[in-house]
Amino acid sequence: MYNIPAAPEVTLNALIDGVLATFPPDSLDPVCDTLAFNNIIQDPHNNPKWKWLPQDPNAAQSDNLNAFSFFEEIVLAVVNSQSPSKRFESDLKFRVTRKGITIGSGHDSSYPDGFFYLRKRQRRPTKFSRSDLFMPMVFNTTENERDKINDHSKMIECMHLIMQSDPRRRFVHGLTCENTRMRLCMLVRRLTNIHEWKYLVRIITSMLLAPPDRLGLDPDVELVPCDDLDAEPSYDTTIRNSDTEEYTTYRTLKTISNAGASRMVGPGTRVWLVQKLVDGNLAGPRYILKDAWIREDCVPEHVALKEIQAAQPSYARHFLTLIDHGLAYFSVAAPDHTHTTMRRLKLIPTNKVLLIRSNTTRGHEDYWYHWCLSELSRRHYRIVLEEIGTPVYNLSNWTDVFIAVQGAWEGLHAMHLCGYVHRDVSVGNILLVPASGSLTQRGVIIDLEYAKKTNDMNSPYDRRTGTADFMATEVEFAEHHRLEELRQARINAHPDRVSTTWYENQVKPLPQFRHNPLHDMESIWWVCSWMMFHLIPPGQSNEVHSDNYHRIFDDRYSKRDFITYSLKFSQWTAHLPGAAPFVSIMREWAIFFKNHYRSCYRRQDTSKTLLKHIRVGIYAIKSSYEDGKTFLQQLEEASRSPPATLLSAPQQGGDDSTAVTIN
Repeated sequence: MYNIPAAPEVTLNALIDGVLATFPPDSLDPVCDTLAFNNIIQDPHNNPKWKWLPQDPNAAQSDNLNAFSFFEEIVLAVVNSQSPSKRFESDLKFRVTRKGITIGSGHDSSYPDGFFYLRKRQRRPTKFSRSDLFMPMVFNTTENERDKINDHSKMIECMHLIMQSDPRRRFVHGLTCENTRMRLCMLVRRLTNIHEWKYLVRIITSMLLAPPDRLGLDPDVELVPCDDLDAEPSYDTTIRNSDTEEYTTYRTLKTISNAGASRMVGPGTRVWLVQKLVDGNLAGPRYILKDAWIREDCVPEHVALKEIQAAQPSYARHFLTLIDHGLAYFSVAAPDHTHTTMRRLKLIPTNKVLLIRSNTTRGHEDYWYHWCLSELSRRHYRIVLEEIGTPVYNLSNWTDVFIAVQGAWEGLHAMHLCGYVHRDVSVGNILLVPASGSLTQRGVIIDLEYAKKTNDMNSPYDRRTGTADFMATEVEFAEHHRLEELRQARINAHPDRVSTTWYENQVKPLPQFRHNPLHDMESIWWVCSWMMFHLIPPGQSNEVHSDNYHRIFDDRYSKRDFITYSLKFSQWTAHLPGAAPFVSIMREWAIFFKNHYRSCYRRQDTSKTLLKHIRVGIYAIKSSYEDGKTFLQQLEEASRSPPATLLSAPQQGGDDSTAVTIN
């Protein structure tokens, strides 16, 4: 729950009307009247109570599941209370989790205590797939504050696991039951069973009547039927091309990455190996399909790719080839959108929050204002790319590593020449692509979903993006600390520095933070440094290796010292015999970076007027690019001496999914 310490509360009616399935307004009253007539709701006018519900479940039974087993009776009663002429047959059924039931892999304890499920997909009476669950529920017979926080955390985890396991999901509802009170997740509003029983009827009826899209299922993605319930699911995904309006269906063959979907916040990126589906048959070569929820203010990846490759054709080989692209559509008329298609109405906050975890573990990346509704809207976007490569973190040969990184360096330079910054350089976003056609083996830079024009001033400051291990230190601090150090050095060297009045006149606020091309290039330096700790010769002790890795990459101040001070760099790399040929090159490159920052920032900080933004000019871009190109060539030449076979250090887990990602 680290990413979501609390959630904003909104009014009940606004969110029920905004996110639940709609049905004719006159169809609810007859159901409620029938429930009262049949004594399902006892004393409906004075002290209404479901007939199966104890006045106090906490006093009745200590077992949560047994105490709330009546919920199955409530759902059945709502179904049976429909008028014969309007009786519906829902695809959903409800189940309370009992002993012997397994959900998903069965390896975790984040089971909901109850749930709706698709009965047509249920082929094992006691084994359920998370992809078949809707509106998970968490029951508790107590109502103390600690249990509430635990219940909310468990509910969010249950909902998240459903979203993670099923690429069709656009959203998930959830429900907590705390003694005699309920809370509908997403609504985040307490419901009283005794006085507001009609709301529960409304929620149950909405779930049972909901079409697939209002249950959160993506209409453009279909699950492929399979007799082997333990096999990796395949999906048929239809893309409506943004330019041609043509529809193409792709079948997923293998999951390449779902690390983005495992995170609570962010774009939820998934990547598959796919093949076109033509008349029900697989046809043509295999491609890569990426599915993500991109920020509305971001340039779509295909737009940036087309512009850069057209403007810089000599660098085009260092990007993937575009095959298809398009926004996912909620309907024929409207692209899928977190604010407009998921919410039909504007939500009304109550200015209260729902606590999900204690705030004692707050970290420096917790800058989300959890008492506010998110203003950051996202669009559902898909892109299909031709080449299939190997990410740097999966390479075990130094020469391959530096060939890949050199290609990414060239691709970044093309972006910078076109006025873009990448803002998410990492070991997962650099690929080594095999030779094909007239092209030799090469490195490419991928995942341009955070790419942004350097002259884009739509927001007052840049949000911090990227994977923490590979962020430039200014990006991680979200301030131009190198300019601050430059100013301080200038002040310290001035003969009037002891004068308080003079000193106060020299202190100026830093300009608003902006991601610039030097930050992208520094991230390449961090990729090379990370790989020095990631690849170790067989038999080398890992203890010192691990200690120094965590000392550097787990703390942003240590990261800053590592790249800034040559003594620290030498001290923390002395244990790397497998990377010894690279240490002196990397140390010298870090010094050159310091000089490029200093030279660029000094030229812009000479005016007496307040510096509002730092702009890295073409001279600084080309100068830093040429130096980096030289250092990378030196690294490739030096890479022929280390052992041919290297192992991945276990503390990094073999990919960048273990690193903290801030979106």
